[in-house]
Amino acid sequence: MTFRRILSILTNRYVLVTLAFVLVILFIDQFNLRTQINLHRELKEQEKEIEYLQKGIAQYQDSLRMVTEDREGMERIAREKYFMKRDNEVVYKIEEEE
Repeated sequence: MTFRRILSILTNRYVLVTLAFVLVILFIDQFNLRTQINLHRELKEQEKEIEYLQKGIAQYQDSLRMVTEDREGMERIAREKYFMKRDNEVVYKIEEEE
């Protein structure tokens, strides 16, 4: 193709209008390409956060089930977290230095 042929194709009004439309859609529009990329990245981050939080919820549900259904589990948690003891026991709290 010669330069004149390429120039005549590029100066065609339909080609110019199409190019202008594509430029507006990609760079100037409210939902341009950069905005779409940022929204997609934010969506992926939020999906990762949802997955992390669901894992935490599952762990807390397991702990809750252990406390409400299992007497030994309830006793273990009461002793470890709240330093509770039986009447004939003495509890010593040992703190480790970092």
